[in-house]
Order: sequence, then structure tokens, then C-alpha cells
Amino acid sequence: MDGSMKIGHTYSMTGEYELDKIIILLIRGRELAKGDLVYLKHPKNNLPIIYQVTRVYPHKRVREYEEALLSEGKVIGDIEDSTLHAEAHQWGWMDDDGCIRTIRYPIPPNAPIFLAERQIVEKFTKPAGEWKFLLGTDPTTDLDVELGIYPLIRQSCLICGSVGTGKTTTAVSMIARAVNVTPPVRFFIIDKDGEYSSLVDNLGVKKALKVPWNSFFHPGDIPWDDYIAEFGWQKSWWNSKILFQALKILYSQSATVTKNTLKKALHLVNPDKLGFNKKDDEFQLYKMQVENAIQISKLIPLENNDVLDPVALLKERLAIVMDLSDGKDTWEQKHLVVAQVLRKIFNEALENRKFGCIIVLEEAMYYAPQYGVFEIGEKESRGKLLGVIKEIATNGGRNGIGLWVVTQRLATVEKTVITQCANNIICHSLEDLDKQRLAEIMGQEFTELIGDLPPGEAIVKGTALKCRFPLWVKILPELYPSSSLSTPMSRFLYMNNISK
Repeated sequence: MDGSMKIGHTYSMTGEYELDKIIILLIRGRELAKGDLVYLKHPKNNLPIIYQVTRVYPHKRVREYEEALLSEGKVIGDIEDSTLHAEAHQWGWMDDDGCIRTIRYPIPPNAPIFLAERQIVEKFTKPAGEWKFLLGTDPTTDLDVELGIYPLIRQSCLICGSVGTGKTTTAVSMIARAVNVTPPVRFFIIDKDGEYSSLVDNLGVKKALKVPWNSFFHPGDIPWDDYIAEFGWQKSWWNSKILFQALKILYSQSATVTKNTLKKALHLVNPDKLGFNKKDDEFQLYKMQVENAIQISKLIPLENNDVLDPVALLKERLAIVMDLSDGKDTWEQKHLVVAQVLRKIFNEALENRKFGCIIVLEEAMYYAPQYGVFEIGEKESRGKLLGVIKEIATNGGRNGIGLWVVTQRLATVEKTVITQCANNIICHSLEDLDKQRLAEIMGQEFTELIGDLPPGEAIVKGTALKCRFPLWVKILPELYPSSSLSTPMSRFLYMNNISK
């Protein structure tokens, strides 16, 4: 610490010195950038008190005659008349137990400020223990930034940023490293656009598997109310009563629900058991309507297909990618299947203390949309899926099920889900509306620190770091999403070659 570079002194235009925020008057020739870490010495124990720079600005003494000179195009180039100021917010100091505490004693005026070197930054940021993985480097010190895995499961993680900022590269790289720690972490990834196929290519099919979403569809797990909802019926209608009776017949026979088995059970439905006391021709007409509905249903499979068990797959492999990019089926069906899968995984974790995984929601607004901002699919199926995700977001961590939310539009994701992930935020450049949402969750200072980050860089904040304050990180990619292998230029080059 004695060898640290002195870069300036605390300064106040009013003569008052705050504890949580300081103004630094830089020594001429010294430099600071937004996000840098600096410190001053504790007035009692001489330990470093860390502050993070959130604003850097020049200050020039204002003189009345300068306005007239500037209006004539005459600039006074007096470098001695201007100074460089920086604003920084307090992290705190570290006690003997490794806990970061905020200072309670007054800061001496004009106290010397030092640039935090690698040793100090590492002490305040490195998570304890060995169960962690590399995320990237601190651009100021070139120090490796690592994340602790336990907080990423217990308190979840949010990865957000606009298109092209590197959020999916960040997510896939984090997964690739987490499956290679000891013990390895297991992931169930809900992949909207097939971006995580590179994981399978990198890890191999013995460790990772990509599965079409409809391979998880289990018609026997569908609540019977969902069938009549698909047809737009009400429970009191005779169509619904006849369908429910046919389903009861299948249930009593332990038969699988398919179009063929349900049609056979339909012929066994007795009008007397339903209390139908009208003409038989009318009852047959109702049965015909039910049979036609079964034929066109997208929830009822044509035949008994082998259904994959997500829990069994997670016990066999480290990463399972549920691929939603194939097929032209509706989001109502996809919501239904995703809800089935997540419910099965979560229930297993509740009943089995030797089972756990991290669920990754790529483009999370498609599964947990904010009401009134982004809505897709049918209200009923969307609501059931959102209910499962909320339960995992609030109770999954304590039961071994982590949740990683990846999104390009923070404002479109249900607020309850986002706030549960707020303890671990990795945030790339955002749109103004998303910054407003982030400010509601994390505070205005954190939002101001983000600014407009270059692609591949992020601000990290949360319990996965030792400190609880934002840290600027240059992401070191381990893998890239599958779409990076096919750039717009490569597509047009190929089309140009085949047209010749």
C-alpha cells in the first residue's frame, strides 16, 4: 500500500466533506477514468478505504471577460487555470474478518487519494473458496475477475444488454467454465434461437445434449382444463363433460392420452352416467364435435411417442439445451411444454436433496414477460408458465435450483423475476427504458456507472464478488453463440458464389 501512486486530494467547493461520496482534485498530470478504484487511509487504523470513480470532469475558473473573448473566437489557452476533478462513491474498508465496512469517522479535509493497485483490488473482489470460475479482467489493473458459484445458484444471476453487446457470449462462456469446475455445475438451458448449440460442439454429446422442445412434451401431465381451454369451451358445456368422461376412462385404464386412444374412449362414454336426458341423436352430435376437436388438437399427440425426462437427462449430462428454434408451433404450446419441464425439475429438487441445476432462460421475456409491456402466446398458458418461473426465482435458490435470466430488454421481463436476480447482475449497454428499470432495482449510481459500454465489456455487481459494489469487467470469451459462425457477410458471400 505504501507504494501506491498518489493521484490527488479530497476537495470540497463548500468546505463540507461527505463520507459516502468524495470529490477528488487530481494532481496535474494524473489521470482517472469512470470505474477506477481509489482509496484514502482510514483516519483511525490507517487501512485503505476504497472508493469507485463514477464521474470525471474538468473545472475551470469562470471569469466575466472570457465570454466576450470567446464570442469573438478568441480562446484563452491557460492550462494553469483549469483542474481535473473526479467524483467517487465509497465501497468501504476491510476488517480482520474480511468483512467490508463503511467508515463512520469524519474524513480529514484535503486527504491524499491513492490509485488502488492490484493487491488491494484483489483483496476486495476475489471470492473466497475454490468453487468459482473466471469471467474476465479488470481493464484498470488487468486483474482476473472471478465469480463464486454458490451465490450464482443461491441468489441467481441476470445478464442483460442490447443486441450485439455480448450478453449471449457472456452467458455461454460462463456455462462452459462452470461445467468444468469441481464439482461441475449442471445446466438446463431454454434456448429460443438455437444459440447454445456451440456448447454441445465444445463439450461433446457425453457431457451436453441438444433436445427439440417437443421431445419433452408429456400429454399425460396436461391439466384437463387446458384441453377445453384450447377448444374455447366452458366446463358446463356438454362437449367438456363428454371429453372429461373419456379422459377418466383412459385414466382408469392407465392408458396414454393420444388421439387414437381418446377417440376409442369417447365411444365408451355413456349419456346416462353424465345425466344426459335428451335425444340420442343430439348426444351423438356432441360426441362428433368432441371427436373433431380431438383430431385438430395440437396438445393431444397422434400416437404414443417416447417422451424424454429432463431430470434423467440432467443426471446423465452436464448441460441440456432445450431447443425452441425448430418447428412452427405456437407459443401457447411452447409455454405449456416449458412449464411442464420446469415444474418437473423443480419438484425433483424439492423431493431430492441430492439433485440440483441452474436453469438458463435465454431471451427471458418470452417466458416471463412484464404484463402490459411484452405479451406473447395465450394469457392462460403464459400465466401458468410465469407462475412456475416466479416460484423458482423466489424459492429455487434455497432448494438447489439457480436461475440465470438472459435478456436484451430488461423492461420487458417480469419485475418479480428480475428483482430476485438483482443480487448478481452482469449488465451490458442498455436502452434508456431498461436503465430506468435498473435504477429502480439497483440505484441511480449503479446505472450512471454503466454508461455506454463497448461490446464485450460489462459492469458486474453482486454477491458472486467478494465486494457488493459494481466492478468494470472486460469479458474473456470461452465460447461464442452459434449465430457468430454465420455472419451477414458470410451469407452474402456464399449467395454471391452460387449465383455465378
